[in-house]
Amino acid sequence: MLKANRAQMKEINKNLLRQTLKEYRKATKPELAALTHLSVVTVNSLISEMVASGEVIEGDEVPSNGGRPSRQYVYNGNYRKALIIYGYEHHNKDLFHMLIINAFGECIERKTDYFSNVGINSFDIWIENAFKVHENICAIVFGLPGAEENGVIYVNDYSGIIGDKFLSYYQSKYGVPVLYENDINATVYGFYTRQNSHTVQTVVGLYYPRIYGPGAGVVIKEEIYKGCKNFAGEVNWLPLKPSWNEVNYDNPEEVVLMLSQIIVVYSCVLAPERIVFYGDFLTEEILERLLLRVQELLKGHFLPHIQFEKSIEKDFETGMIQIAYKELQKREGIIEWY
Repeated sequence: MLKANRAQMKEINKNLLRQTLKEYRKATKPELAALTHLSVVTVNSLISEMVASGEVIEGDEVPSNGGRPSRQYVYNGNYRKALIIYGYEHHNKDLFHMLIINAFGECIERKTDYFSNVGINSFDIWIENAFKVHENICAIVFGLPGAEENGVIYVNDYSGIIGDKFLSYYQSKYGVPVLYENDINATVYGFYTRQNSHTVQTVVGLYYPRIYGPGAGVVIKEEIYKGCKNFAGEVNWLPLKPSWNEVNYDNPEEVVLMLSQIIVVYSCVLAPERIVFYGDFLTEEILERLLLRVQELLKGHFLPHIQFEKSIEKDFETGMIQIAYKELQKREGIIEWY
Protein backbone atom coordinates (compact mmCIF):
# COMPACT_ATOMS: atom_id res chain seq x y z
CA MET A 1 0.00 0.00 0.00
CA LEU A 2 1.35 3.42 -0.99
CA LYS A 3 1.85 6.14 1.60
CA ALA A 4 0.00 9.43 1.26
CA ASN A 5 2.10 12.48 0.59
CA ARG A 6 1.63 15.76 2.46
CA ALA A 7 -0.96 17.14 0.02
CA GLN A 8 -2.97 13.93 0.14
CA MET A 9 -2.86 13.84 3.94
CA LYS A 10 -4.16 17.40 4.05
CA GLU A 11 -7.11 16.48 1.83
CA ILE A 12 -7.80 13.32 3.82
CA ASN A 13 -7.82 15.30 7.06
CA LYS A 14 -10.00 17.99 5.53
CA ASN A 15 -12.47 15.39 4.34
CA LEU A 16 -12.53 13.79 7.80
CA LEU A 17 -13.27 17.21 9.26
CA ARG A 18 -15.88 17.87 6.57
CA GLN A 19 -17.74 14.60 7.14
CA THR A 20 -17.72 15.10 10.91
CA LEU A 21 -19.00 18.66 10.66
CA LYS A 22 -21.68 17.60 8.18
CA GLU A 23 -22.82 14.88 10.59
CA TYR A 24 -22.99 17.18 13.62
CA ARG A 25 -23.94 20.28 11.61
CA LYS A 26 -22.04 22.56 14.05
CA ALA A 27 -19.18 22.18 16.52
CA THR A 28 -16.34 24.07 18.18
CA LYS A 29 -12.70 23.49 17.27
CA PRO A 30 -11.98 21.53 20.50
CA GLU A 31 -15.05 19.37 19.81
CA LEU A 32 -13.90 18.72 16.25
CA ALA A 33 -10.41 17.82 17.44
CA ALA A 34 -11.87 15.31 19.90
CA LEU A 35 -14.28 13.82 17.34
CA THR A 36 -11.72 13.47 14.54
CA HIS A 37 -8.62 12.76 16.68
CA LEU A 38 -6.84 15.51 14.76
CA SER A 39 -4.68 18.00 16.59
CA VAL A 40 -6.16 21.38 17.51
CA VAL A 41 -3.48 23.00 15.35
CA THR A 42 -4.56 20.93 12.30
CA VAL A 43 -8.24 21.63 12.95
CA ASN A 44 -7.58 25.35 13.32
CA SER A 45 -5.64 25.51 10.03
CA LEU A 46 -8.20 23.52 8.02
CA ILE A 47 -11.23 25.28 9.47
CA SER A 48 -9.67 28.63 8.57
CA GLU A 49 -9.34 27.48 4.94
CA MET A 50 -12.91 26.18 4.87
CA VAL A 51 -14.26 29.44 6.32
CA ALA A 52 -12.33 31.42 3.72
CA SER A 53 -13.81 29.31 0.89
CA GLY A 54 -17.36 29.60 2.27
CA GLU A 55 -17.73 25.89 2.97
CA VAL A 56 -17.91 26.56 6.72
CA ILE A 57 -19.63 29.50 8.43
CA GLU A 58 -18.64 31.02 11.74
CA GLY A 59 -21.40 30.55 14.29
CA ASP A 60 -22.10 31.82 17.79
CA GLU A 61 -19.79 31.69 20.76
CA VAL A 62 -20.74 29.11 23.38
CA PRO A 63 -19.55 28.67 26.97
CA SER A 64 -16.63 26.31 27.53
CA ASN A 65 -15.54 24.49 30.69
CA GLY A 66 -14.67 27.52 32.77
CA GLY A 67 -12.44 29.08 30.12
CA ARG A 68 -13.00 31.52 27.33
CA PRO A 69 -16.10 30.98 25.19
CA SER A 70 -15.52 28.85 22.09
CA ARG A 71 -16.88 29.71 18.68
CA GLN A 72 -19.03 27.18 16.90
CA TYR A 73 -18.49 26.44 13.22
CA VAL A 74 -21.42 25.51 11.01
CA TYR A 75 -21.21 23.48 7.81
CA ASN A 76 -22.72 25.44 4.92
CA GLY A 77 -25.19 23.07 3.30
CA ASN A 78 -25.54 25.40 0.32
CA TYR A 79 -21.84 25.22 -0.51
CA ARG A 80 -22.57 22.45 -3.04
CA LYS A 81 -25.86 21.62 -4.74
CA ALA A 82 -27.07 19.19 -7.37
CA LEU A 83 -29.97 19.49 -9.80
CA ILE A 84 -32.05 16.36 -10.44
CA ILE A 85 -34.62 15.78 -13.17
CA TYR A 86 -36.47 12.49 -13.36
CA GLY A 87 -39.68 11.34 -14.98
CA TYR A 88 -42.07 8.43 -15.33
CA GLU A 89 -45.44 7.51 -16.78
CA HIS A 90 -48.39 8.73 -14.69
CA HIS A 91 -51.99 8.27 -15.82
CA ASN A 92 -50.78 7.63 -19.37
CA LYS A 93 -48.80 10.88 -19.43
CA ASP A 94 -45.15 11.69 -18.79
CA LEU A 95 -44.70 13.34 -15.38
CA PHE A 96 -41.37 15.00 -14.55
CA HIS A 97 -39.87 16.31 -11.33
CA MET A 98 -36.99 18.71 -10.78
CA LEU A 99 -35.25 18.74 -7.40
CA ILE A 100 -32.43 20.84 -6.02
CA ILE A 101 -30.54 19.13 -3.20
CA ASN A 102 -27.93 20.64 -0.92
CA ALA A 103 -24.70 19.20 0.48
CA PHE A 104 -26.67 17.30 3.14
CA GLY A 105 -28.75 15.53 0.49
CA GLU A 106 -31.82 17.55 1.48
CA CYS A 107 -34.33 18.74 -1.12
CA ILE A 108 -34.51 22.54 -1.02
CA GLU A 109 -36.62 23.14 -4.14
CA ARG A 110 -39.06 21.08 -6.19
CA LYS A 111 -40.97 21.53 -9.44
CA THR A 112 -43.39 19.10 -11.10
CA ASP A 113 -45.04 19.17 -14.52
CA TYR A 114 -46.20 17.00 -17.40
CA PHE A 115 -44.14 17.03 -20.60
CA SER A 116 -44.99 15.74 -24.07
CA ASN A 117 -42.69 15.17 -27.03
CA VAL A 118 -39.57 15.23 -24.86
CA GLY A 119 -36.59 16.54 -26.80
CA ILE A 120 -33.07 17.81 -26.28
CA ASN A 121 -33.98 21.22 -24.85
CA SER A 122 -37.23 20.27 -23.10
CA PHE A 123 -35.83 20.97 -19.64
CA ASP A 124 -33.92 24.15 -20.51
CA ILE A 125 -36.32 26.58 -18.81
CA TRP A 126 -36.26 24.60 -15.55
CA ILE A 127 -32.48 24.33 -15.51
CA GLU A 128 -31.81 27.88 -16.66
CA ASN A 129 -34.04 29.31 -13.92
CA ALA A 130 -32.45 27.04 -11.32
CA PHE A 131 -28.95 28.27 -12.21
CA LYS A 132 -30.17 31.87 -11.93
CA VAL A 133 -31.60 31.30 -8.46
CA HIS A 134 -29.07 28.87 -6.98
CA GLU A 135 -25.33 29.31 -6.73
CA ASN A 136 -22.97 26.34 -6.49
CA ILE A 137 -24.90 23.81 -8.57
CA CYS A 138 -22.12 21.28 -9.19
CA ALA A 139 -23.94 18.57 -11.16
CA ILE A 140 -27.05 17.81 -13.20
CA VAL A 141 -28.46 14.29 -12.86
CA PHE A 142 -31.14 12.89 -15.17
CA GLY A 143 -33.24 9.84 -14.33
CA LEU A 144 -34.87 8.55 -17.51
CA PRO A 145 -35.74 5.23 -19.13
CA GLY A 146 -33.38 3.50 -21.53
CA ALA A 147 -29.65 2.95 -21.76
CA GLU A 148 -26.65 5.26 -22.13
CA GLU A 149 -22.94 4.69 -22.67
CA ASN A 150 -20.19 7.32 -22.81
CA GLY A 151 -22.67 10.14 -23.24
CA VAL A 152 -24.65 8.43 -26.01
CA ILE A 153 -28.27 7.47 -25.34
CA TYR A 154 -29.06 4.53 -27.59
CA VAL A 155 -32.23 3.05 -26.08
CA ASN A 156 -34.98 5.32 -24.78
CA ASP A 157 -38.76 5.64 -24.68
CA TYR A 158 -38.30 9.29 -25.72
CA SER A 159 -36.97 9.09 -29.27
CA GLY A 160 -36.19 12.82 -29.31
CA ILE A 161 -33.20 12.42 -26.96
CA ILE A 162 -31.59 9.33 -28.51
CA GLY A 163 -28.04 10.02 -29.66
CA ASP A 164 -25.09 12.02 -28.38
CA LYS A 165 -26.67 15.50 -28.30
CA PHE A 166 -28.86 15.43 -25.18
CA LEU A 167 -26.26 15.13 -22.41
CA SER A 168 -23.57 17.11 -24.24
CA TYR A 169 -26.01 19.99 -24.78
CA TYR A 170 -26.54 20.54 -21.05
CA GLN A 171 -22.92 19.91 -20.14
CA SER A 172 -21.72 22.46 -22.69
CA LYS A 173 -24.32 25.06 -21.75
CA TYR A 174 -23.98 24.86 -17.96
CA GLY A 175 -20.38 23.73 -17.55
CA VAL A 176 -21.00 21.07 -14.91
CA PRO A 177 -20.93 17.25 -15.04
CA VAL A 178 -24.18 15.79 -16.43
CA LEU A 179 -25.08 12.28 -15.32
CA TYR A 180 -27.68 9.90 -16.73
CA GLU A 181 -29.23 7.08 -14.75
CA ASN A 182 -31.76 4.59 -15.99
CA ASP A 183 -35.12 5.01 -14.24
CA ILE A 184 -35.44 1.49 -12.87
CA ASN A 185 -31.77 1.36 -11.83
CA ALA A 186 -32.33 4.47 -9.72
CA THR A 187 -35.61 3.08 -8.38
CA VAL A 188 -34.09 -0.23 -7.31
CA TYR A 189 -31.17 1.63 -5.76
CA GLY A 190 -33.69 3.63 -3.75
CA PHE A 191 -35.46 0.42 -2.71
CA TYR A 192 -32.10 -1.12 -1.75
CA THR A 193 -31.30 1.76 0.60
CA ARG A 194 -34.43 0.85 2.58
CA GLN A 195 -33.18 -2.70 3.18
CA ASN A 196 -30.84 -4.08 5.82
CA SER A 197 -27.57 -4.33 3.91
CA HIS A 198 -26.29 -6.95 6.35
CA THR A 199 -29.00 -9.42 5.35
CA VAL A 200 -29.90 -8.23 1.85
CA GLN A 201 -27.04 -8.03 -0.66
CA THR A 202 -28.80 -8.54 -3.99
CA VAL A 203 -32.04 -6.90 -5.08
CA VAL A 204 -33.82 -7.09 -8.44
CA GLY A 205 -36.55 -4.63 -9.41
CA LEU A 206 -38.85 -4.69 -12.42
CA TYR A 207 -41.09 -1.87 -13.61
CA TYR A 208 -44.10 -2.43 -15.88
CA PRO A 209 -45.52 0.94 -17.00
CA ARG A 210 -47.91 -0.73 -19.49
CA ILE A 211 -47.57 1.81 -22.32
CA TYR A 212 -43.79 1.30 -22.53
CA GLY A 213 -41.73 -1.86 -22.30
CA PRO A 214 -40.65 -3.10 -18.87
CA GLY A 215 -37.24 -2.40 -17.41
CA ALA A 216 -35.23 -4.14 -14.71
CA GLY A 217 -32.52 -3.06 -12.32
CA VAL A 218 -30.08 -4.99 -10.17
CA VAL A 219 -28.20 -3.81 -7.10
CA ILE A 220 -25.46 -6.05 -5.70
CA LYS A 221 -23.62 -5.06 -2.52
CA GLU A 222 -24.63 -1.40 -2.78
CA GLU A 223 -23.60 -1.10 -6.45
CA ILE A 224 -25.91 -0.86 -9.47
CA TYR A 225 -25.00 -3.61 -11.91
CA LYS A 226 -25.21 -2.23 -15.46
CA GLY A 227 -23.42 -4.86 -17.56
CA CYS A 228 -21.69 -4.34 -20.89
CA LYS A 229 -22.81 -1.12 -22.63
CA ASN A 230 -25.13 -0.52 -19.63
CA PHE A 231 -27.61 -2.89 -21.32
CA ALA A 232 -28.41 -4.99 -18.23
CA GLY A 233 -32.11 -4.75 -17.43
CA GLU A 234 -33.51 -4.30 -20.93
CA VAL A 235 -35.89 -7.20 -20.28
CA ASN A 236 -38.45 -6.09 -22.85
CA TRP A 237 -36.26 -7.94 -25.38
CA LEU A 238 -36.72 -11.28 -23.64
CA PRO A 239 -38.85 -13.65 -25.78
CA LEU A 240 -41.47 -14.34 -23.10
CA LYS A 241 -45.01 -15.49 -23.80
CA PRO A 242 -47.11 -13.50 -23.25
CA SER A 243 -44.87 -10.51 -23.85
CA TRP A 244 -45.42 -7.15 -22.10
CA ASN A 245 -47.36 -5.72 -25.07
CA GLU A 246 -49.53 -8.82 -25.53
CA VAL A 247 -50.61 -9.47 -21.96
CA ASN A 248 -53.99 -8.38 -20.63
CA TYR A 249 -52.97 -6.52 -17.46
CA ASP A 250 -56.50 -6.90 -16.09
CA ASN A 251 -56.27 -10.69 -16.31
CA PRO A 252 -54.47 -12.08 -13.21
CA GLU A 253 -53.78 -15.43 -14.88
CA GLU A 254 -51.91 -13.84 -17.79
CA VAL A 255 -50.00 -11.49 -15.46
CA VAL A 256 -48.90 -14.39 -13.24
CA LEU A 257 -47.73 -16.33 -16.30
CA MET A 258 -45.65 -13.36 -17.48
CA LEU A 259 -44.14 -12.43 -14.12
CA SER A 260 -43.36 -15.98 -13.03
CA GLN A 261 -41.11 -16.47 -16.07
CA ILE A 262 -38.99 -13.41 -15.28
CA ILE A 263 -38.73 -14.43 -11.61
CA VAL A 264 -37.42 -17.84 -12.60
CA VAL A 265 -34.83 -16.27 -14.93
CA TYR A 266 -33.45 -13.95 -12.23
CA SER A 267 -33.69 -16.60 -9.52
CA CYS A 268 -31.59 -19.06 -11.52
CA VAL A 269 -29.03 -16.48 -12.65
CA LEU A 270 -28.64 -14.21 -9.60
CA ALA A 271 -30.60 -15.84 -6.73
CA PRO A 272 -31.48 -12.43 -5.22
CA GLU A 273 -32.79 -12.12 -1.69
CA ARG A 274 -35.55 -9.76 -2.88
CA ILE A 275 -37.44 -9.07 -6.10
CA VAL A 276 -39.71 -6.03 -6.22
CA PHE A 277 -42.27 -5.36 -8.96
CA TYR A 278 -43.68 -1.91 -9.75
CA GLY A 279 -47.01 -1.60 -11.56
CA ASP A 280 -50.46 -0.12 -11.03
CA PHE A 281 -52.09 -3.44 -11.94
CA LEU A 282 -50.49 -5.50 -9.16
CA THR A 283 -52.78 -6.94 -6.47
CA GLU A 284 -52.63 -9.24 -3.45
CA GLU A 285 -54.45 -11.90 -5.48
CA ILE A 286 -51.74 -11.81 -8.14
CA LEU A 287 -49.03 -12.01 -5.48
CA GLU A 288 -50.57 -15.08 -3.86
CA ARG A 289 -50.90 -16.86 -7.21
CA LEU A 290 -47.41 -15.79 -8.24
CA LEU A 291 -45.77 -17.26 -5.13
CA LEU A 292 -47.46 -20.61 -5.72
CA ARG A 293 -46.50 -20.59 -9.40
CA VAL A 294 -42.83 -19.84 -8.71
CA GLN A 295 -42.65 -22.53 -6.03
CA GLU A 296 -44.08 -24.97 -8.55
CA LEU A 297 -41.67 -23.96 -11.33
CA LEU A 298 -38.56 -24.08 -9.10
CA LYS A 299 -39.72 -27.23 -7.27
CA GLY A 300 -39.25 -25.47 -3.94
CA HIS A 301 -35.47 -25.12 -4.37
CA PHE A 302 -35.48 -21.34 -4.22
CA LEU A 303 -38.00 -18.59 -3.51
CA PRO A 304 -36.93 -14.95 -3.18
CA HIS A 305 -38.94 -12.50 -1.11
CA ILE A 306 -41.33 -10.97 -3.65
CA GLN A 307 -42.83 -7.54 -3.08
CA PHE A 308 -45.31 -5.41 -5.02
CA GLU A 309 -45.34 -1.60 -5.22
CA LYS A 310 -48.02 0.37 -7.06
CA SER A 311 -45.71 3.21 -8.06
CA ILE A 312 -42.00 3.79 -8.53
CA GLU A 313 -42.25 7.41 -7.34
CA LYS A 314 -41.00 7.02 -3.75
CA ASP A 315 -38.07 4.71 -4.49
CA PHE A 316 -37.19 6.53 -7.73
CA GLU A 317 -36.81 9.84 -5.93
CA THR A 318 -34.86 8.26 -3.06
CA GLY A 319 -32.49 6.61 -5.51
CA MET A 320 -31.96 9.78 -7.55
CA ILE A 321 -31.17 11.79 -4.43
CA GLN A 322 -28.66 9.17 -3.29
CA ILE A 323 -26.98 9.09 -6.72
CA ALA A 324 -26.76 12.90 -6.86
CA TYR A 325 -25.50 13.03 -3.27
CA LYS A 326 -22.72 10.58 -4.14
CA GLU A 327 -21.72 12.86 -7.00
CA LEU A 328 -21.53 15.81 -4.60
CA GLN A 329 -19.32 13.74 -2.32
CA LYS A 330 -16.96 13.13 -5.24
CA ARG A 331 -16.69 16.89 -5.63
CA GLU A 332 -15.55 17.13 -2.02
CA GLY A 333 -12.07 15.86 -2.87
CA ILE A 334 -12.24 12.39 -1.37
CA ILE A 335 -8.95 10.66 -2.25
CA GLU A 336 -8.50 6.92 -2.43
CA TRP A 337 -5.20 5.27 -2.99
CA TYR A 338 -3.76 1.76 -2.69
